[in-house]
Amino acid sequence: MAILIPDVPKDCPNSERYVYQRLGRELPESWIVLHSLGLAGHESKIWGEADIVILSEEGVFALEVKGGAVDCADGVWTYSGDFRSFTKRESPWAQAMGSLGAIRQQLRNAQPAFRNVLFGFGVVMPYTTFTATGAEIIPEVLLDRRSFRQSLKQYVDSLANYWKADHLRKGGRDSKGLSTAELREARQILRPDVETALSLGGYLTGLDDHLVQLTNEQIRASRRMAANPRTVVRGAAGTGKSVIALDRARQSCAEGRQVLYVCFNRLLAAHVRAGLKRTRNSTSMQVHSVHALYHKLIEDAGFLPRLQAHDQGASDFFSKRFPELAAEALCEGSHAGWDVLVVDEAQDLLTPEHLDVFDLLLKEGLGRGYWHLFFDPQQNIYGEDIQSTVRDRIAGYAPAFEDLYENCRNTRQVAVQTSIISSIDLPVTGAPDGPDTVLHYYSKQEDAVEDLENLIEELVDAHVQIGDIAILSSRRFENSVLAGRESLAGFRLFEPTDNSEPPTGDLLFSTMYAFKGLERQTVVAVDMAEIGGDQWSLLHYTGLSRARVLLHVFLPSAARGTYEKQARAFGTRLPARTM
Repeated sequence: MAILIPDVPKDCPNSERYVYQRLGRELPESWIVLHSLGLAGHESKIWGEADIVILSEEGVFALEVKGGAVDCADGVWTYSGDFRSFTKRESPWAQAMGSLGAIRQQLRNAQPAFRNVLFGFGVVMPYTTFTATGAEIIPEVLLDRRSFRQSLKQYVDSLANYWKADHLRKGGRDSKGLSTAELREARQILRPDVETALSLGGYLTGLDDHLVQLTNEQIRASRRMAANPRTVVRGAAGTGKSVIALDRARQSCAEGRQVLYVCFNRLLAAHVRAGLKRTRNSTSMQVHSVHALYHKLIEDAGFLPRLQAHDQGASDFFSKRFPELAAEALCEGSHAGWDVLVVDEAQDLLTPEHLDVFDLLLKEGLGRGYWHLFFDPQQNIYGEDIQSTVRDRIAGYAPAFEDLYENCRNTRQVAVQTSIISSIDLPVTGAPDGPDTVLHYYSKQEDAVEDLENLIEELVDAHVQIGDIAILSSRRFENSVLAGRESLAGFRLFEPTDNSEPPTGDLLFSTMYAFKGLERQTVVAVDMAEIGGDQWSLLHYTGLSRARVLLHVFLPSAARGTYEKQARAFGTRLPARTM
């Protein structure tokens, strides 16, 4: 099933809608179909419009759809359908050709590489048998009533064959279709308003103003979410949950709703707030970490002494006691509530007590309100009894479920290395190829520090920006291999707090736990002596999967045997993963 943008066309003839929806059902899922594409650069009109544009692995095609009878007399074309009739000097072929010219110019001006792409047009008359001939009529690109019941993929194939031969005959050169990367780029050039989301790199990666393109899988999930008031989105690390969560929150704001976005990680919440200051349609959105939100609710209700009386180091403090007091505070106060609740990193918040708070935060509660939960089932930290209770309760609200499988954050090499070291498999579907990951073995801690300094110098010499590097540890700084150091390779080490932004030129150090939900181009993982330990597996999975492109892992020499054992185990899991 192809991607349709928009999902449902508006203000168009029924015949056009029918053709568009059939294209969505019958074309491959990697292809993209745009409806009613505005063309500011039309060569003969101030403003033109293409009925349907197909972006595919065979090429780019503009379709002109005529739903009723089509006649031509004395150079005047008459079109009838949908209980109306009108005339034009342009034939359907001329209209399609004009639209295609504007599309081709727009794409080639934006990206010269599109000069080698196949461009063509077609005319579709689903309810008319058209047999007239003439100089401007190209019967080879016509699909009329006689063949309309055939597969529309077969029709597009015939268009591609015709225009390939035409290009070769007239230009003496072959043309090609769009690669996966070019499909995304063409979609972004032609209709950018619906395919981008705020990058989650944020100030912690030095990429504040960058936008990332949603994958086809993410677009489908985001569009289905727009049609469902309550959704649960599941996916492993790197599948884009946080990107879609933020995109859904922003879209809800654009629809005029008051939105609350909450997540577990304080740094992620701070990043999202910073990024929203530079985006539109976000004034009706509030962003909080659950810690900060609960604390504010409790403080506003005058319950701080009761909070301080709790043992905040107790095992059930965050999962039970903290949300219980927040729920009581909401009952005591006069909080108006939000229209929409978006919960990112929900795997850390799936207890009955947290659900009680979420229920009270929404104007219409979890049963009737709008909410979207995003979580990684592989990171669930609670026991089966709690999970079962939460699953049953959530199911009672009749949400739609979405599952994400494509890795849109990590390279294949990062995904594989993370899977080996953590024994928790990251998806590799959709992950691009990248540079090899590197293991650094050391015998003594002072050797590790020396190797770390050399590595940072090598990365900087290779033009990797210091702001794109993160050193992630399984331990706090004072217990890490870098304890007591203020700098590394001449760069000051910086450990961010809740809202602190790394000064330019500083090297970020963070615990893996505190960096959940965030990412960096380059990650250097340290303090990994516990590789293979069950209680450390989830932490290593969380930390190493933060790397987008480059991953360097420092391991003590004594861990070499454990690593090799886990690499062999990963190899035995490969057949099951590819079935």
